[in-house]
Amino acid sequence: MTTTEPLPFIDYWDALDAAMLKFFGIDTGDAGIEADLIAAAQEEGDTPEDFALWFGEKYGLTLISQWGY
Repeated sequence: MTTTEPLPFIDYWDALDAAMLKFFGIDTGDAGIEADLIAAAQEEGDTPEDFALWFGEKYGLTLISQWGY
């Protein structure tokens, strides 16, 4: 899924933090995600949610929903 209208970078990053917290209970700082990787995802048109899920799968993060919370 891609975004239809580009967000300012800081808004995209904030939305990514929210998605990471929602799915995994950590933010981009906790996950060690570099700004250039976030920028690349935004440029490719990934939604913050899609990027968060991709990152979680790539690094073996467990979804909060799998913990029963």
